[in-house]
Amino acid sequence: MLLLPLLVLSACVCHAQAKGVFAHFMLGNSDNYTKADWRQDIQAAKDAHLDAFALNTGWGINTRDLLDDAFSIADEVGFKLFLSLDYSGDGHWPEDQVVNVLKAYTNKTAYYRHRDDKPLVSTFEGAQAAGDWQGIKKKVDCVFIPDWSSLEPKVSLGRAAVDGLMSWSAWPEGTHDSNTTVDKKYMDALDGKPYIMPVSPWFYTNMERYHKNWVWKGDDIWYKRWEEVLEMDPEYVEIISWNDYGESHYIGPIHERSLNVFDDAEAPYDYAKGMPHDGWRAFLPYVIELYKNPGRDAKIENEGIVSWYRVNPSSVCSDGKTTGNTETQAQKTYKPEEVLQDKIFYSALLEEPADITVSIGGDNKTATWDDKPDGSKGIYHGSIDTGKKLGEVVVTLSRDKQFLAQMKGKTITDKCDRNLTNWNAWVGNATSTGELAAKHSSSSGDDKDSSSTRVVVGGLLQAAVVWMVFFNLA
Repeated sequence: MLLLPLLVLSACVCHAQAKGVFAHFMLGNSDNYTKADWRQDIQAAKDAHLDAFALNTGWGINTRDLLDDAFSIADEVGFKLFLSLDYSGDGHWPEDQVVNVLKAYTNKTAYYRHRDDKPLVSTFEGAQAAGDWQGIKKKVDCVFIPDWSSLEPKVSLGRAAVDGLMSWSAWPEGTHDSNTTVDKKYMDALDGKPYIMPVSPWFYTNMERYHKNWVWKGDDIWYKRWEEVLEMDPEYVEIISWNDYGESHYIGPIHERSLNVFDDAEAPYDYAKGMPHDGWRAFLPYVIELYKNPGRDAKIENEGIVSWYRVNPSSVCSDGKTTGNTETQAQKTYKPEEVLQDKIFYSALLEEPADITVSIGGDNKTATWDDKPDGSKGIYHGSIDTGKKLGEVVVTLSRDKQFLAQMKGKTITDKCDRNLTNWNAWVGNATSTGELAAKHSSSSGDDKDSSSTRVVVGGLLQAAVVWMVFFNLA
């Protein structure tokens, strides 16, 4: 009678181990990486509890040295990588070249393997080469989960070599809120086969060389999309992206040497410089633990706050002819300010309820939570309208009128680079340690203007005085 419970337990354990969270990594943005850069990024990803980088690489560019360094450092750090072959940027991968690169790296210790111990291989598009994969898989035994979002999932599954599918639909269309309509379509079609569900915090691109100049709705989708992950419970999750600065959805450190992508793409300005997104990684260990262990509690190492917003109000500078949505994908277009709101967004990881205030230019506002976890423990989320105010942004957490943590953010300003509104987001975070100390640290690589992490705690005299004044206690 003990066998059945043990089998059930074994199945549950296998399912938990099968889950993985990846980040899409643009290998082309690392062409001047040193081993120290690789180590910084890989360690940061491991600290965030990611399982692997999906290394996006095109054919025809010299990437072997980069791949060798990446796999070497990943092996040292204890992290995994797998290949995501890009068929869009550099054209069609020849079948023999796919076989060569897979044979060179899929046997590496640091290569990520599916639950059946076969190496995982993905793509960015490439449906036109679907016929190649039967021959490829005869020579390299792998699990093939492509992103062929240009096709309906049922059509993609008609290609015999496909073992699962990834979707690229991480952003809602137009002014709509985030939803799981596309995810459900994929999971229904897959009927138990692996699905890689996309999650992304933002999207803004303005690259004249590639005829790209649009936004998709960001705002609070970083919070909402993870809620949808917990609801849908896919086998895999892929964050778009780790380091795609040109599309503004990077969650990794900013490497200033990699920002030449803006010159190469003939962008009108560098909209990633001084705009860190590291704070979006702060709560990943918690939410990933929830995802991998549904129905179980997750540990909170430290309470804290993450906040993000745009530093230029939508009405003060030129919109740069940026649109909400893009005609290149047959979408109805909007003004960017119809898609992105002038708001301060914030999420807090808390053991129990707490209060939040937001100050813009010294004007304090008591904010509220739009979403709360079931019970008292978990991630709280909300937003507050900026009211077109300018000045330094300060977001403060308190409980029972006792100071918990405070994030001091970048100033909202009407000064715009080349008079163009920056539709990218600035992200910061603060963590409560419970110690009577405070420190400031930059978490964004070598971009010296991008400090976004604050560790600020109760007992800090200056903050306490401000807090007393705010509550009329002094």
